[in-house]
Amino acid sequence: MADDDRLVDRLREVIDATDPPPQRLIDVAKASLAWRTVDAELAELISDSSTEPALAVRSAGEAPRLLTFTAGDTVVVLEVTREAGAHRVMGQIVAPGAATVEVRHSDGVVSVTTDPDGRFRAAPVAGGPISVSCRFDDGVRPAVVTSWVSI
Repeated sequence: MADDDRLVDRLREVIDATDPPPQRLIDVAKASLAWRTVDAELAELISDSSTEPALAVRSAGEAPRLLTFTAGDTVVVLEVTREAGAHRVMGQIVAPGAATVEVRHSDGVVSVTTDPDGRFRAAPVAGGPISVSCRFDDGVRPAVVTSWVSI
């Protein structure tokens, strides 16, 4: 290891010990690096059950959180539930067809394939920011990536 590398490593240790970056900054940085599909259509969040007034009176553990994203003609519906200290994400792509789905989260990526009706299940998924990437096997439709949401 060169002297410069040792100096940089030592400086990193000092900064981490005296003034570490805020966790939110780390999460955002990881999220920005994970977004590697610049050729994909961005699916925007159009519905979130956690913002529905009728569900606000319920406790968080009673009902799953439902999220709906759209990108052009493609709709991605997610159901998020807590499961053994983590989360389970079940979803359906409403433009059925075989696809590879990646649920990206703070602890990594859970990769699954859809059934013929576009349904999938991914677990365990860590709490915090998540995004879902859908790559269609037909090679015709562009990939779809949801915006990031915190669970």
